[in-house]
Amino acid sequence: MTVSSMQVRYGSLDEFRAAFVAEISRGGLLVRGAELVHAQAGAEVQLTVTVAGAPPVQLGARVAAVVPGVGVAVMFQGVPVSLATLAGGEAQVEPELEGELVAEEAPEPEAPVVPGSLFERLKKMTHTEKMQLALSGSRDERAAILRDTNKALHLFVMKNPRIGLDEVQAAAKLPQLSPDAIKMICDHREWGTNPTICSCLVRNPKTPIPLALRMLDRVPMTELKAIAKGGARDALVHAARKKLAG
Repeated sequence: MTVSSMQVRYGSLDEFRAAFVAEISRGGLLVRGAELVHAQAGAEVQLTVTVAGAPPVQLGARVAAVVPGVGVAVMFQGVPVSLATLAGGEAQVEPELEGELVAEEAPEPEAPVVPGSLFERLKKMTHTEKMQLALSGSRDERAAILRDTNKALHLFVMKNPRIGLDEVQAAAKLPQLSPDAIKMICDHREWGTNPTICSCLVRNPKTPIPLALRMLDRVPMTELKAIAKGGARDALVHAARKKLAG
């Protein structure tokens, strides 16, 4: 069986440490810009991690999802010791078994809450488990994960084949939605041409201005007039007024 190879590069140790804390230490990583043809979830990949000024690190991973135009999400079976060592001090992991990967530590006991509640289940999940839930979970689970503090999970919710148009519309309004998820919505063949979703993205203060300006061409005339009256950021207000004047 052929194992695909991918590379991820970091320009500095601080940049890598930020990725380690936000994603790798939680069991996964989004390799932005990577492309894998016909890759399926669960497929093995050989990942090479390069940090400026340090020797490359090679390790195994599995594909969690391929996000067209964004990259490939991979997951690890625990926290890779080699990457923890590369991250340095605050990211050190003590291996319990020989090999490249180690299991994550069990969570500390917390104050009791309602048994079986969605909130409690999510609190106990690892990053990898949340990633898998985002890809296959129910409507309520998708909504909860979109409000998770780890924004790397948002893309996986968008990849869930059961996500509805109304859910995407609600997500497009969220100021905490990750930039990658926003871009995916904008680039989606159906979502990115839906007038209501486009309006939500234009009004979302976290949508990058270039993307918001592109979406401005797709909002209804009534919405364009409302934006021109001051219903968005200055650059968008001026653009809306220019379109109406033209």
